[in-house]
Amino acid sequence: MAKKRPRPPKARPTRSKSSTASPSAFRTLLAVLLLAGVGLALWWVASGRGVRQGDDASRLEQAVRQVLARVGAEAATRSWETGQDGLPTLAVQISPEGKFSLQRLTLELEAAFHNLGGELKALPVLEAGGYGRAAFQGLLGRARLRLVVLREAAPPPPAKPKPKGDKPGKLAVILDDAGYSEAAVASLATLPPQVAVAVLPNAPASAAVAEALRAQGRELLLHMPMEPEGNGANPGDDALVVGLDPGEVRARLERALAVVGPVAGVNNHMGSRATSDAELMRHFMKALAGRGLYFLDSRTTPASVAAGLAREAGIRTLRRDVFLDVVEDEGAVRSALATAASLARSKGQAVAIGHVHPLTLRVLHEELSRLSGVTLVRPSALAH
Repeated sequence: MAKKRPRPPKARPTRSKSSTASPSAFRTLLAVLLLAGVGLALWWVASGRGVRQGDDASRLEQAVRQVLARVGAEAATRSWETGQDGLPTLAVQISPEGKFSLQRLTLELEAAFHNLGGELKALPVLEAGGYGRAAFQGLLGRARLRLVVLREAAPPPPAKPKPKGDKPGKLAVILDDAGYSEAAVASLATLPPQVAVAVLPNAPASAAVAEALRAQGRELLLHMPMEPEGNGANPGDDALVVGLDPGEVRARLERALAVVGPVAGVNNHMGSRATSDAELMRHFMKALAGRGLYFLDSRTTPASVAAGLAREAGIRTLRRDVFLDVVEDEGAVRSALATAASLARSKGQAVAIGHVHPLTLRVLHEELSRLSGVTLVRPSALAH
């Protein structure tokens, strides 16, 4: 009789390692993700992104709006920009009207930033001859303020371009205060040849700088030193000051021209007091007439009579529309250049004045080639 084969034991169902570990692994993964999410949220807030940055910007704008209302400067222009560090920057420009008090504005700003735990400091005003009165830079959390107080009325908003087909607007750019450093000439060489330069006659390297710039094929202006308002600024030796007799005015002009050499035009260095004095400007324009030079009124004061008297003397004339670098701030320079380009497109032409500062040169090097609807021209092309 055949023996029965023993039946193999029934295989017990086994759980895979993955199914056994699944709930535990899932809980671990969930915890890791949760911790990572919390860490990311904490970093997001601590770094000033998202809600906190928005809150800071709102607090800053509200505080500034209240200060402007208290000092009677509600008409100030305000716009938001993104700073070089990525922080939102509230750019404010005040063109005072009526009984505006700079001292009260300063005290109100200091109090507002102190109460909110922010920081405020005064910035140097580059055009010390009268155009810029004061400038401030503030930081509130992760939002910045840049506020500039000017001496002239705010320019009207650019009008809608008149139908001109595809004809671009003309923009002239002049850089003032050359003559202190021959090293700056190399930086200027990177700019388009249409950018003109105004050379001081009383700077340490005036003659050498002028000669080097002429070798670049640039249009040069004599940056004639003139008396500013009594704000402590010093225009330097041989400046035109109120009270000079006609003979001395002519002698100072001729000495300045002899230093700088052949130029296409003349503009004023500082001169907020000088250009508002009709007698001095008549003497100056009489001395300038007949030389084939144009006169560019830098308009360091809204009270300037220089351009009108230049035309009366038969001198080709043009006037500054925009100062590019009232304060040494990259965002401010870029914004001012955009304003100048916008005016050129809407009016057909515009004149912008800056200075031979490294920051200004860098911005112009980066931005001039990007301007649309604008042709860069020498200032002599706009003088009439």
